Amino acid sequence: MAVNPQLNARIVAWLRQRPLGGRHGDGECWTLAEDALLAQRARTSRQLTRGFSAHADYVWGEEEPSLSAIVAGDIIQMRGYRVRRTVTTHDILTGPSGRVGVPLVLSQPHHTAIVLGIVLPGRLVEVIEQNVPMPGSTRPDRLVQINRFALVSCDGPRERRFSDAGDPETVTTRYEVLGGRIRVFHPQP
Repeated sequence: MAVNPQLNARIVAWLRQRPLGGRHGDGECWTLAEDALLAQRARTSRQLTRGFSAHADYVWGEEEPSLSAIVAGDIIQMRGYRVRRTVTTHDILTGPSGRVGVPLVLSQPHHTAIVLGIVLPGRLVEVIEQNVPMPGSTRPDRLVQINRFALVSCDGPRERRFSDAGDPETVTTRYEVLGGRIRVFHPQP
């Protein structure tokens, strides 16, 4: 599929200028993506989606069928997406088995997010979005945030952190995609 690298790079640069934790426009997920494309003079979902309405399956450019071909600046459109996220923490006290947190199930009945980067090709991406639950919550919040999005069930990379007490620990997040449809689009000029 045809990726326009310059357009995608401009979309990412524009999005990285959005203040995190603030509301963009009306706080809808669609608004952030639509405005990113408008700002770069790209074709928008209003132009590309037949029968455009708030409940339509939005089209954001040329659809990419291969999850491994997703690049920063692409737009993810989902319907009925559900994921269970479980965090396991390994530190000196918990040993090799680790401390498993309470699984958190997130649901996105109709949602749009924009890819900022690839964490694990074809499996896990970093996205910017709004109108999603803040980390650790299940209540949607209309604030711009950067999150990880699982395209398929997978384990995220091990991350080294420090506990509140300053002790080193390693954290692994398991993403279990429970259902839904994911479509990915390369924006077009």
